[in-house]
Amino acid sequence: MTQKRQQPNIVMIMADQMAFDVVGALGHPAVKTPNIDRLVHDGVTFENAYCNSPICAPSRASFVTGNLISNIGVYDNGSELSAGTPTFLHHLRRAGYETVLSGKMHFVGPDQLHGFEHRLTKDIHTAAFDLTPDWTKGVYQNHGTGVKRLKNPGAVELNNNLDYDEKVLHRTLEQIRAFKRREQKDNRPFFLCASFFHPHDPFHITEEYWNLYKNTDIPMPKVTGEKIDDMHPFNQWIQTHHELDTCGLSKEEIRKNRRAYYGMVTYFDRKAGQIVDELDRLDLLENTIIVVTSDHGEMLGEHGMWFKRTFYDPAVKVPLIISSPERFHSGKRIKEVVSLVDLAATFMTLAEVPSCEEWIDKMDGDSLEALLADKDDDWKDEVISEYYGEGPIQPMVMLRSGNYKYIYVHEERPLLFNLEEDPLERNNLAELSEYQSILQQFKKRIVSEFDMEQIKKDIINSQQERIMVAESLKIGKKSSWDHTFNY
Repeated sequence: MTQKRQQPNIVMIMADQMAFDVVGALGHPAVKTPNIDRLVHDGVTFENAYCNSPICAPSRASFVTGNLISNIGVYDNGSELSAGTPTFLHHLRRAGYETVLSGKMHFVGPDQLHGFEHRLTKDIHTAAFDLTPDWTKGVYQNHGTGVKRLKNPGAVELNNNLDYDEKVLHRTLEQIRAFKRREQKDNRPFFLCASFFHPHDPFHITEEYWNLYKNTDIPMPKVTGEKIDDMHPFNQWIQTHHELDTCGLSKEEIRKNRRAYYGMVTYFDRKAGQIVDELDRLDLLENTIIVVTSDHGEMLGEHGMWFKRTFYDPAVKVPLIISSPERFHSGKRIKEVVSLVDLAATFMTLAEVPSCEEWIDKMDGDSLEALLADKDDDWKDEVISEYYGEGPIQPMVMLRSGNYKYIYVHEERPLLFNLEEDPLERNNLAELSEYQSILQQFKKRIVSEFDMEQIKKDIINSQQERIMVAESLKIGKKSSWDHTFNY
């Protein structure tokens, strides 16, 4: 009689705003990522992994629930995920797991756990509704997310973002040691998420990491930007929101920002390496699945754009590496299109959650386990990503299906790219007669699933309610939803 395999531990190492291609082992000519390179060598890399919204809070809410953001009502960075919405963390706890979060998850509202049993740090952002956008104002600049913060990139001695990530690492390593100490008396498996702020803007890093790129040839953006008036309306809205209609960056400023960003990626890489090394030192690595990813990407000057909030690949495509040499083939590359919404179901099947399929059937995501094990010949090969946050004034949906990327913007003309022939997304095929049948097929796919007019009404109603609540809570006695805990 074969013995049942022990449930694996899962350690997720999450970056914030890390582009999909800034990994040395995946071909980047400049970025130094020796620790992630090791995981690429030992693990499985998904070459076409996407986030389900190119902004923090909605992307993370979609990831933990396994559902698209329009189905859970988390539209923007000021949106609350309902405490009654199940996450994969609730399911892992049903399977006996201890679920622990160290770092950022951008939960808004009183529930700062959403199924995590322990939280080792506060979030770096407020848990209040303060970041709620207001579509009724039309298109407007936002100084808090504008390119003016990119005017002085480079080396710093310290800042709050560095302090935060140092604490995230410290608490993570402490927790790994705690898991090891209790191993003999409590064989409970664990899910540990170490979620860092880097390499999120603004692009400042310590002298050590800045100097790593002193003699490095920093590549400039491959695609220069159009004039704002020539851009698709939704990119015009975002450029205005980011102040690029009034504030440009010089070539030297672009180069320095990219250099600082590479240093920040290497900083994150070293944190990932310290976590893996500690698991290895304490003999916990063999039965632990390591996952490295990011909530969304970073434009880094491509198409003349910065940050996220757009559907170009640098903003919406993310690194996704899953390493467990005991379980999955080392060095494997998977070309099928997947997204973060698939991770909830993946963790549930790997953890052998009770009644797993019954709950996964209610999710928008699907388990990647068969792809990891070379057993899925019928993968959906499709991703949906939505954006309803600050900047635009209309709902927007991206469909990646096979080699094509289709972008639907409510009441505006569509975009269509063939990513195999045009990976830099220079040529919009939507205007060409030979692509009209494909265009109509994709439009039908989106319109049949999304009632855009109703979604728009729901978004504006949600925004106005949250803005009113946020303003009322500033009057009189003030209370905070930020996570509190005792060390």
